[in-house]
Amino acid sequence: FKPVDNRLLSLQLVQFGLTDAALFGPDGNVLQASETFYKRNVLILRGRFRPLTHVNLDMLETGRQMFATEKEVEANRAITVAELTLQDLKAADPDIDEKDFLDRVDILCSLGLTVLISNYQAYHKLVGYLTKLTRRKIGIILGIYNLQSVFDEKYHEEGGILQSFSTLFKNNVKLYVYPFKLPDTGEFYTCKNFQLPEHLRYLFMHLVANDRIEDIQGFHEEILHIISDNVLAMIKANQAGWEQMVPDEVAQKIKANHLFGYAADRPNFYFSEARPLDAVPENEETPML
Repeated sequence: FKPVDNRLLSLQLVQFGLTDAALFGPDGNVLQASETFYKRNVLILRGRFRPLTHVNLDMLETGRQMFATEKEVEANRAITVAELTLQDLKAADPDIDEKDFLDRVDILCSLGLTVLISNYQAYHKLVGYLTKLTRRKIGIILGIYNLQSVFDEKYHEEGGILQSFSTLFKNNVKLYVYPFKLPDTGEFYTCKNFQLPEHLRYLFMHLVANDRIEDIQGFHEEILHIISDNVLAMIKANQAGWEQMVPDEVAQKIKANHLFGYAADRPNFYFSEARPLDAVPENEETPML
């Protein structure tokens, strides 16, 4: 049906509980997940992508480089996926703003990414879904504060953290952890100085020692200050400078299609929005729930 946008149809399938996940390719066509992921290595980055910034792209590129070096990964059988959860789509509007959703998807698809929409708020549930579709190695890129949430026991069901981790780390799943630069000290917060309650520290050390969790290497320190919420506010306010915080092709697409509330004819004025230092940084876009 020509008037039907397959991307919106995918969203509504998940939104109204007809499926827990829907997948479509860079061309917007719906994909059959069982066929797309069959016997393939899968690398996933979960985020809001509102908009996609240099940090998101750095997470993708550095994570992809590390994933490709794994001995179990076949480069020609690997697929990189950007995932949007219902939780993130409802963050700005409980009813989900379809225009906002399509704005994000336009950006992701223009970069050649396959897009997954899911109702899997917990990482172990996402992995449980993927491991039914492929037996090959699965990689998940996430920020250091999201990793902290993964270890937060209050987010796990009555089976506890061990039951959740038995799903999360089964079948050769690995987490690639992107750092955060602490604003007060300038120190990088990574797996090397990861803060955990004492009773969970040996569990974490076990996972690191067995190559299930690893710090991302080769990241670009100069972009770690970028926060997507601030970029979005700058776009809406027509404040100069946001273009330097997103990839060139993303900036061009935002301007050409007036995405994320961009309006070239609106007067340019100074916009400042304070953000607390303990707020969720750009590379921690989705809390683990």
